[in-house]
Amino acid sequence: MTPGIELGIGSVAVVVLTIILASAPLPFGLAGLVIATAVGAVLIPDWRYSLGLAVITYFLFVGFIAGDMGQLSWRGHDALWQLVAFGLAYLAGLTLRWLINNPPPD
Repeated sequence: MTPGIELGIGSVAVVVLTIILASAPLPFGLAGLVIATAVGAVLIPDWRYSLGLAVITYFLFVGFIAGDMGQLSWRGHDALWQLVAFGLAYLAGLTLRWLINNPPPD
């Protein structure tokens, strides 16, 4: 499967997850979409496409879970820590994918 198709499937999955988590409390929405970011980084083989999915996921979080009615806004320190959480999840997913594909020698 090509990375572009995987990005499309991942985007649809993240939109559905956002709809499900929209009525949940903020910590559950953050946890769900951060996990989706890490899973996308593991499953999509090209880092550029998985980074694209991570950005889409972050914007959906800011607009529909942390924000109100799809308006993207920056809310100071809270938004900074949320961005750090998404970035660390993305890096953790890339690291896990690297470990799965290139296991360390015994």
